Amino acid sequence: MIYINFDKSGSEPLYVQAFTQLAHKINHGEIMPGSKLPSQRQMAKDLGISVNTITNAYNMLAMYGYVTPSERSGYFVKEFEKADDEPDRLWRSNVPYVYNFSRNGVDLNIPSAFRRAHKQTARFDSDVFSYPDYIGSYDLRRQISSMLNKTQGIQASPVQIIIGTDITRLLDALLRVIGSDMTLGLENPAYNKIAQFVNLGAQNVKYLNIPESGINPDVLKNFDADILFLMPFHHYPLYYQMTAEQKRAVLNWAGPDRYIIEYSYDMDFVYSNPSEPLYSMTKNKNVIFAGDFTRSVSPSLSMAYMVLPEHMLTKWQKVFYTYHSDVSAHIQNFIAEIIRDGSFYSNVNRLKRIYNRKRRLLISTIKNHRFGSKIEILNAECGTTLLLRPDIDADEEFLIDIAHENGVKLSFIKNALEKPNPIISKRLFILGFGELKDEEIIMGANRLLDIWESI
Repeated sequence: MIYINFDKSGSEPLYVQAFTQLAHKINHGEIMPGSKLPSQRQMAKDLGISVNTITNAYNMLAMYGYVTPSERSGYFVKEFEKADDEPDRLWRSNVPYVYNFSRNGVDLNIPSAFRRAHKQTARFDSDVFSYPDYIGSYDLRRQISSMLNKTQGIQASPVQIIIGTDITRLLDALLRVIGSDMTLGLENPAYNKIAQFVNLGAQNVKYLNIPESGINPDVLKNFDADILFLMPFHHYPLYYQMTAEQKRAVLNWAGPDRYIIEYSYDMDFVYSNPSEPLYSMTKNKNVIFAGDFTRSVSPSLSMAYMVLPEHMLTKWQKVFYTYHSDVSAHIQNFIAEIIRDGSFYSNVNRLKRIYNRKRRLLISTIKNHRFGSKIEILNAECGTTLLLRPDIDADEEFLIDIAHENGVKLSFIKNALEKPNPIISKRLFILGFGELKDEEIIMGANRLLDIWESI
């Protein structure tokens, strides 16, 4: 008989408890590879619970690859091979995540208007297999220009907009135009996608240590770089939103001789007190605005854009006189269409309502927990993530490990540091809620705090 200890007074469903404990027994060799699990009916009888509970638990085991179902024979435990390159931190637990507070998670429901636009542009695009336009289709650039004016008050003509597959490709091209010998500044903690890209490209890089509240005049005072890459709307991974005062400090640091790259990560999901874009705040015209649609349309959408100051256009054309946008004509036409027909704005408003509701639900769940008074919530006014700082006298790696071992996936700021940063807080954890259902937010947050409270 396989014993499972159910907490029938808890908030977690019995089938999830059964799944978690069975997975733990398989991971630790208590249930051997190749062995057959008891039938659902027999297991339910032994444990005094419903057959449906065991069926759901077995189905989860199969979904996560712990067992193989065999028709008319039952469920058999799989053999596991340990990978040689298994990471030594962050996702160390073998337990699959029942509650995935992924910092990248988004709502993946596709609006019917997007489906119609996708089919329509595919059906009527005479140029769908043709070579894309020089810097992107004029129609798309015109629609992006209109969108930026409507949503952010940015005044930029279509000729200033360059289309590319993603932010890193456009950044690579931009650095060639500005000067590849220049030093690029990145905040530390840094957006790992950009940090990895510039390091692989042997770019001169300097890291600016910042606290969890973000850039301030003191940290900028002696920072020597030619270009500074920022995410003012929603920093990744600290998730702070730059205030007008912080933006003015950056512009004062830049003066007329330095460049700022303003990446608009999550600019559509700011819930309170948005401030003017850096691009519109300076008369020096040394801010390059960049954005994409991975968070507002689809994370798999390979398309980004960049808005150049007018004085850079001639230099871009000289360096990239043979450049052609490598974004397919179909994707360009699709994005242009959903902006033109308004479904892009409708989807942003839909997501903003969903994420704001989930944000409030997660915050209230944490605050209403017995251990909630020991949790400080930071940078919760934009995007799909929260920062948590628990008042626990325990090592941060231990705290994240014990959460993972109990099926709760989260991450911590320590893993986003490119260099040691003495002014960043210890025990600073990231909870993303974008892809979770309401009940998963409630049960996952309660489970995490139950675990930490028991330490």
